[in-house]
Amino acid sequence: MRLPLVLFAALVALSLLGQATLTEQGRAAIGRGTSDDTIGVLERAVAQTPKSAEAHFHLATAYAAAAQKRGIFGAAGFVSKVKAELENAIALNPRYVEARFALVEGYACAPGILGGSYPKAFEQAVEIKAIDPIVGHRAFAFLYAQQKKLDLAKKEYADALREEPDSPKAHSYFGQYLAAFEKDYPAALSELETALKLDPGYMPAFYHLGRVASLANTDLARGEEALTRYVAYAPKENEPTLASAHYYLGTIFEKQGRKEEATRGYQAALDLNPCLRSASGP
Repeated sequence: MRLPLVLFAALVALSLLGQATLTEQGRAAIGRGTSDDTIGVLERAVAQTPKSAEAHFHLATAYAAAAQKRGIFGAAGFVSKVKAELENAIALNPRYVEARFALVEGYACAPGILGGSYPKAFEQAVEIKAIDPIVGHRAFAFLYAQQKKLDLAKKEYADALREEPDSPKAHSYFGQYLAAFEKDYPAALSELETALKLDPGYMPAFYHLGRVASLANTDLARGEEALTRYVAYAPKENEPTLASAHYYLGTIFEKQGRKEEATRGYQAALDLNPCLRSASGP
């Protein structure tokens, strides 16, 4: 009786491996620019692994990306699907911060006619803060920024740093805010460097440091160093994509007058994500 049991166990293991691969295939396809084929892959992943919170989350991401390409009227058919899949992910894993943050963004950015609701967005932010206070502060800051209440948004980041001054994530988030909303690039770069001093292995800070250096057209050598390190890394879920990193590395090369290297950087970005139209080259 042992041999049949062993064979059965092997078949189960192979089946589970195939299911995981299907989800990963969908996730990788999203990074290359979503398509109806990507949605199909992830719908099959959900059908095969209905209790996988990750499969539901990635399917929601694919639906959301498809909706963005279709405009407000074309997006209407996807909104309920995005919400349902995110809620499925959270029901399966209530501590799934990425799924909750996606709901925050969805409720805040969608028009009321498509289900947008700031009260519901803030409810999710409260839940996030109970799970991960730093990300919770970021969720509140995002909502305040959407409402043009930048003083309250900045206070959230200040509170996060006061509560956890040694958190590289908190410093990185604040640096991103300073660059995006205040255009205070020196202060942003300082926060990102602080994040790396606290944790030299915190890879998202390398990406954002390079991106800010490119946007500010300053400290380009440091930006190149940071992005070169990032493109040699395999990003985790919810971290900046390699396509974006290659794009910003290309912009740095272009600003340095290194046209051949810039072209290679842009091409690498397009190879990874053909939908990255901004990577048109010098």
